[in-house]
Amino acid sequence: MTKASSNRSRRPRQSAVGPEHETELLLDWYAQHQRPLPWRQTKDPYAIWVSEVMLQQTQVATVIDYYQRWLERFPTVGSLARATEDDVLHAWQGLGYYSRARRLLEGARYLVREHGSELPRTPSAWLDVPGVGRYTAGAVTSIAFGAKAPVVDGNVMRVLCRLYALPGNPQKAPLAGELWRLAEALLVTGAPGDVNQALMELGATVCQPKAPKCGVCPWRARCRAHANGEPERYPELPERPKPTPLVMACALVSRGERVLLAQQAANAARWASMWLFPTVEVAGEGDALHALAHDLGERYGVPGRVLGKFGVFKHAVTRYRITLHAYAYRARGAQAPRAGARWWSPSELEKLALPAAHRRIANQWLSEAASS
Repeated sequence: MTKASSNRSRRPRQSAVGPEHETELLLDWYAQHQRPLPWRQTKDPYAIWVSEVMLQQTQVATVIDYYQRWLERFPTVGSLARATEDDVLHAWQGLGYYSRARRLLEGARYLVREHGSELPRTPSAWLDVPGVGRYTAGAVTSIAFGAKAPVVDGNVMRVLCRLYALPGNPQKAPLAGELWRLAEALLVTGAPGDVNQALMELGATVCQPKAPKCGVCPWRARCRAHANGEPERYPELPERPKPTPLVMACALVSRGERVLLAQQAANAARWASMWLFPTVEVAGEGDALHALAHDLGERYGVPGRVLGKFGVFKHAVTRYRITLHAYAYRARGAQAPRAGARWWSPSELEKLALPAAHRRIANQWLSEAASS
């Protein structure tokens, strides 16, 4: 993206009517056009916190079902704090970015321990909760308690950069700090939570990254990027790195009615502490069988006989685009597995937290086993 020239490094000028009028226009629009999302029907800070964590890097449509199931399983911060990590990861499986689930669990245990399950009402107190940053602290306290705390997420960042035609990288100083100041200046009503949600809703549904719907924007007449005819120029974000392709292979090793899975280390770069079918990264599919045979025998102590190709499963993890080749094996011998691996029955397998691609493999195996 072309860098803005120095003579365009403008700061927003206060209009004759001030931020009160901008906020009024925004709230009028929000009252008419907000989506009826389940977390907007509550003032429970725990439920709002859960929704905000789930919505990080995940689309709203995907989150809704997970959010509702989560609150059925863990309806209070106390019930979450008492859960095991396996239970939490199982409830989260399929949402990805599993560190978010671990942060929720760690945060819940902190809140029970330090606050007796009484969730804090101020942003500063929330900032002491493990895994909670300025955005989450502002979102929870403004929506649940009416705290005058701004929020700046990707949607808000985009809206404000376009409204004022602000050049520069919004993820770095000084512009990052300016955006927080501008967001706070809009909190001039008695409903800062509504203002924050309206800003996020505007960015999500109208002021979109591509082809923004300027014709229905409540701030169209005040938006400098629109007036300049170049709304998509803002925000001036650095170019994203291209996705990195990875080829992996996994072994679906069965012994009788049981199947072998191995637990990842707690500090693993991907899927920490989760259970997977024995998996190796390979240069290409041609290396898969040799690499798996070595891994099964040398690492897990469970040599096996290849039965055939089970399937190819594609999925994404952060910046990686993974092609996973799965092979069916029959275990040879009766050795006990090692290196954190163990045998699981079909009923146990259904209760495990598995990464999305491995869950698809497990479900296919369970379906085929049930029909055979």
